[in-house]
Amino acid sequence: MRSWIFKGLFLLLLCAAVFGSAGWFGYQLLVKPYQLPPEEQAGGKPSPPPDPSLPDFEKAMKVRDARQPVATREAMERFIETYPFSTKLAEARKALGEANTDIFFSAIPAPSKVRYEIHSGDNLDKIKRKFKTSDEIIMRCNNLEDPRRLRIGQVLWVSQPDFTVIIDRKAHTVLLLDKGKFFKEYKAASWNIPVPKRGAANTPIEAKVSKKLAWANGSPVAFPAKEYAGSARWVELNARGYALYTEGAQKPSSGIGMQPEDMEEISTLLTKGVPVTIR
Repeated sequence: MRSWIFKGLFLLLLCAAVFGSAGWFGYQLLVKPYQLPPEEQAGGKPSPPPDPSLPDFEKAMKVRDARQPVATREAMERFIETYPFSTKLAEARKALGEANTDIFFSAIPAPSKVRYEIHSGDNLDKIKRKFKTSDEIIMRCNNLEDPRRLRIGQVLWVSQPDFTVIIDRKAHTVLLLDKGKFFKEYKAASWNIPVPKRGAANTPIEAKVSKKLAWANGSPVAFPAKEYAGSARWVELNARGYALYTEGAQKPSSGIGMQPEDMEEISTLLTKGVPVTIR
């Protein structure tokens, strides 16, 4: 009788050992969270895979460093189109924006500009109406100090932009597109715009540039007065509470503050009626 008891106990212990070991191994394999070996834990997180766009980005930056704005624009546009997910995308967009404004605000010949030779009877007002641009853009792009001193035979390079603006309420950025293509992006210095009504936070607002103002010593000034240089700029929209203005100077009751050099560019580039999307 006792032998049968001992045999039964032995079988129970044997089953417990077998199934207990299987359970322990099952827990280790299937249940317990995976942990890296100690030697891998010491090295931290694994490094991300190398960015295949880096060699081409370095080539594009060498073009920029050579101070060739037209070639830089072409190189950066090609890079952005080829590598839309590059880790260097933000730097490429910044370099492209700088190249675009370098070309725009100079007499550099470019495919985006029209060559115009001054004829008898020409004046700045006539030229700006012909090319649907502004006298400020023509004078700044051609380094003209006095619009009354145009000479017959003088060559002007006239930009004919078709700007649209996108104001991003989440990123706090102002993006300029020219003919639908990236031109330049600006980061806001301050942000004080109306809070969207409930349910309208993700609804885009379609607006237009309604007015441009410049202020010097608390008084409005107009181009090309001497006081205009270095003045505080406002670009008002026909959307209530929305305006772009020079940070640190006279400002509207609400709007988006921009760095002085950025606001000077924006004010010069934009004209009344330019479409604006606020999203």
